[in-house]
Amino acid sequence: MKITVLGCGASHGVPLVGGNWGACDPANPKNRRRRPSVFVEWDGVNILVDTSPDLREQLLDASIERIDAVLYTHVHADHVHGIDDLRAICRRTDKTVGAYGEAAVMEAITRRFSYLFQELGEGNALYQPILTARPFDAPFDVDGRTIVPYPQDHGICPSTGFRFGPFAYSTDVVELDDRAFDALAGIELWIVDCLRLGPEHPTHAHLEKVLGWIERVRPARAVLTHMNHQTDYNEIAAVLPPGVEPAYDGMILELAP
Repeated sequence: MKITVLGCGASHGVPLVGGNWGACDPANPKNRRRRPSVFVEWDGVNILVDTSPDLREQLLDASIERIDAVLYTHVHADHVHGIDDLRAICRRTDKTVGAYGEAAVMEAITRRFSYLFQELGEGNALYQPILTARPFDAPFDVDGRTIVPYPQDHGICPSTGFRFGPFAYSTDVVELDDRAFDALAGIELWIVDCLRLGPEHPTHAHLEKVLGWIERVRPARAVLTHMNHQTDYNEIAAVLPPGVEPAYDGMILELAP
């Protein structure tokens, strides 16, 4: 299994529009962060999690030419609004891609971007549907690979984490309950939300809370994502325990079959 971190920044990215780097050293390229997304290559199946507003450049930089499924964690713009860039992928592969999310998530996405899911009628050859909505309320399969969704509390709305065999992805989360920890039991690699070192935040986990979660789950390796402009790469890396590290855009993580 190969996981590519396409983006590990918060909703505004780093730097913020206007050139605000906050506490991040602009000389360190690992501090330049696009909006959060990962790409999972699992025994020949290519799965994208979220379509960030930076998706076009993310796909180009990672040389991604085929996507077999796209999974959505929730409906916030920084996780959805690059969806139109899937049109180029689907035209290239000449296939419709399944879009997976909880029922309320898929209802909102199909309403906002109906032209990507519905026939528009004769004379609209350029706008044929490219996505098929696939709402879930339990584990589901993508080309024979079982994905386990688990609930997360994002403070102002729910979000979904996903487990792919030995790997799990948790972004945009401030609280986890026992259902999530049950789903996470035994994972080897966890990419997990960590907005900043501190203080607490109402919608995202901060470092102290995340380290408590990691101590409970005990993955062999944990990687922090969704870091904002207050989180300098070297500063947070220097205080992390063994087995925990910050992500950076373009980071590649591999797990043995």
